[in-house]
Amino acid sequence: MASIGALAFLNPWVLAGLIALPILWWLLRAIPPSPRVEAFAGVRLLLGLEDEERQSDKTPWWLLLLRCIAVAAILTGFAQPVLNPSDRLGETDGPVLIVMDQGWASAPDWATRKAAAAGALDEAEDAGRDVLFWPLGSGEVPVPVSAAAARRVLDVLEPAPWAPDRAALVEALSDLPPGQTLWFHDGLAHIEEADALMDALSARGPLRLIGPVAPAVGLTPPRLEDGRMLADVLRAGGGEETRLVVAFGEAEEGGERRIAVTPATFAPGDDLATAEFDLPAELIGTITRLIMAQDASAGGAALADGSLKRVPTGLVAPVAEDAVASLTSASHYLREALEPWSVIREGSVAEVMATGPAALVLADHGAFGPEDETALVDWVTEGGVMVRFAGPRLAAAISERFGSEQADPLLPVTLRRGGRVLGGALAWSKPRTLGPFNPDGPFRRLTVPDEVDVRTQVLAEPSPDLAGRVWASLDDGTPLVTAKKMGAGWVVLFHVTADAEWSSLPLSGLLVEMLGQVMSLSPGRAASVPEAEELAGTLWRADLLLGPDGAPRDPAPGVEPVAGETLAGGRAGPGTGPGIYLRADEGAGGAGAATRMAVNLFATGDTLAPLPDAPLGTVVETLGGVEAQKLGHWLITLAVLLMLIDLIATLWLAGRLSPRTSGVARGAAGGGVAMLAVALAMTAPEARAQSSDGDVVSATAETTLGYVLTGSSRVDAVSEQAMRGLGMTLAARTSVEPGPPMGVDPARDPLQLYPVLYWPLLSGLAPDQEGLERLAEYLTGGGLLVIDTQNGATGFGGTSAVEMRQIARALNLPALAPVDGDHVLTRTFYLLDRFPGRWRGGNVWAEAPPPDDGIERDPSIPQFDRIDDNVSPVIVGSADWASAWAVDEQGFFAFPVGRSGDRQREMALRFGVNLVLYALTGNYKSDQVHAPAVLERLGQ
Repeated sequence: MASIGALAFLNPWVLAGLIALPILWWLLRAIPPSPRVEAFAGVRLLLGLEDEERQSDKTPWWLLLLRCIAVAAILTGFAQPVLNPSDRLGETDGPVLIVMDQGWASAPDWATRKAAAAGALDEAEDAGRDVLFWPLGSGEVPVPVSAAAARRVLDVLEPAPWAPDRAALVEALSDLPPGQTLWFHDGLAHIEEADALMDALSARGPLRLIGPVAPAVGLTPPRLEDGRMLADVLRAGGGEETRLVVAFGEAEEGGERRIAVTPATFAPGDDLATAEFDLPAELIGTITRLIMAQDASAGGAALADGSLKRVPTGLVAPVAEDAVASLTSASHYLREALEPWSVIREGSVAEVMATGPAALVLADHGAFGPEDETALVDWVTEGGVMVRFAGPRLAAAISERFGSEQADPLLPVTLRRGGRVLGGALAWSKPRTLGPFNPDGPFRRLTVPDEVDVRTQVLAEPSPDLAGRVWASLDDGTPLVTAKKMGAGWVVLFHVTADAEWSSLPLSGLLVEMLGQVMSLSPGRAASVPEAEELAGTLWRADLLLGPDGAPRDPAPGVEPVAGETLAGGRAGPGTGPGIYLRADEGAGGAGAATRMAVNLFATGDTLAPLPDAPLGTVVETLGGVEAQKLGHWLITLAVLLMLIDLIATLWLAGRLSPRTSGVARGAAGGGVAMLAVALAMTAPEARAQSSDGDVVSATAETTLGYVLTGSSRVDAVSEQAMRGLGMTLAARTSVEPGPPMGVDPARDPLQLYPVLYWPLLSGLAPDQEGLERLAEYLTGGGLLVIDTQNGATGFGGTSAVEMRQIARALNLPALAPVDGDHVLTRTFYLLDRFPGRWRGGNVWAEAPPPDDGIERDPSIPQFDRIDDNVSPVIVGSADWASAWAVDEQGFFAFPVGRSGDRQREMALRFGVNLVLYALTGNYKSDQVHAPAVLERLGQ
């Protein structure tokens, strides 16, 4: 391959044919054009005839030049010129090492990454060089193969849902022969030895780094703090940006449904931003996973473990008689301690059991009736968790039952009569502090505080099995918390009261953590990820896995269980992708042993580190740059065009295009013209949609649908696709034929040219104050603004309350009300009863009808002045209509909507038609003259 600046030739030897151009010129000049033939009636007419026209005996110079250019174009085209040729391989010899990061961070730009790697393999094939092709998702050390063989591997390659195996590269690098290295990296360090890896790659030969435009982002699992669900979005540095996090939860009919979307905003230079979901406890308990709305990947998704689920808990405790006593009562302390973990229902035993709790907490409850005792024993055996606190009533019940042959089945241990007093004027000992927790119990991870003391407790009778039932004890060894496994459930006893009468435990945060660990014993809930010691010797099978794009998928059939040690810390790794894993062996482990585990790529507290700076001499490149363009086919097409022009010119010079020309000549001329037209059509530049800045002349010449530019390229591209798709639907179904859609900047562009403006209102993307003021003028001038928060909730759920109040005040919005079945928007063109988009179920809001109460309004109160034929100036929703309307360049729908056969997209398109006709025709459909026809169509 020969290169001249930004132009290269794959077959430069073909250019030697250009030497023949002077010889061709001389030959063409030596051959004159064919003489014109004239037919005469008889020879007699030739007498005295002189031809005033003279014909040249040489070919015209411009035709010679045209033919020479055509030959030169053919020769140059077969030489295969390449514009902006790649020089990634340079002038080195021998096999080239091509490394591809095949991890989760490569998924967002995987197509671009594969295209760039394919270009490097093509270049190696053209140069006749073998390659060492190493995707870092596999641990196999590569061997030299041909570029064609490596290309077959690349064609079927997919990213892996875990980090690239850089450690294997570090270990095997010394065994690879020296040479050039191309590394398609993902921009992240992944391992601590990243600096050493870069130096080693640079030392073995020329190094070229090809990285992404922006590194991918990660997401930590959701967690609860102060009743709110939080998740951290991770990145490796960058400027100010906002990322959207989507929460999915369990649907009533099975499967998943979209619960909420919230932004996470990075300040310049920040590596972490927190996404905060302010949701009811009932909704938080249904959350199954989070995922990034943009650039989704396995690392940008996180599965929720059981720590989010609030356990339905029944609380039975004495009720304080006055407000002062209620703040020191057992019910108050228990309510505060259970709030982070439970959905609490209070009442009597019968009342709370009727609600179907998973846990039951009893504060100083005495003896149970025979029926209640039997029912509670059955409930615990089936998996319920009963937590009891001691007190005077329990002590009295023990005394009454003392000597009975039948012990209380709802106590984990047998208790002594009377309590143990450890402090006071008549006590021989001082209050005791806590001892270490049982290393096999659920409190093993909790820290024992020094400030908790116990003054009174109920004691357990010594027995052979007492030691195995003690979870917490005092510093003298006496039990503080005991528990017993009953069937699938647990009975737990705190040997002190739930108030501060017997101990200071309720005054500390330890009680909150202890109850949280006890609540984790309820079915289907895990308090935390098991530690490595707990996982030793266990087997786990995948119940659900996350793909490279972060979407859930079922595991492949026949997949063998994995050893628990590979899942230590709840971290995904090679061969064990992120997902939900279930205990596959029969071992039960200790108390509170987990049987279900969520495995993710990241945990709370993790960070992402960028790839270190490249060593000196390294060539650094970014994906998506200027790609090489082959010009050979264009030059050959040009040569064909020139030859067609030559054909037409030759026929013209020979006089064969005159009316007297034979049919054959006319046919040849017509065919040449037709071929010329086809060639011109093939080489004409592709027609493009109008730029987002808009053209005022075009907007005034035809109906034009507009959309508000937000500054986000992705959102604006979807808006343009949506308006184009809606325009196609209007042209196919109505007499409205919109022109190409236009994006408008409210602060600069004229808005009155657009009857409808679509505004995807996302948090942090609102126009400035000048833009809002011009939008307000647009509304008062009769325009229709369609505001779509795109979050699937009702109203303005996609923005904060403060931001929404500012927007509403700046736009001078009128009072809004949900669109009901009597609104003209439901019958402008189609008869509709719902207005779905990509999401469905939310309300659509329009201007509220004026009150008809006969009250005269104060003229001093500002009203919404309008000239819009009673059309609401604003329509507000959150169904993401843009995604339902959007079409790509080929006219196919760009996003999936609804389930197959449910007509959700069709109803969204019909709503769009109604919306545009509503803006164009006003409220005429509300006229009573149309009522009979409408009722007839409704079948009434």
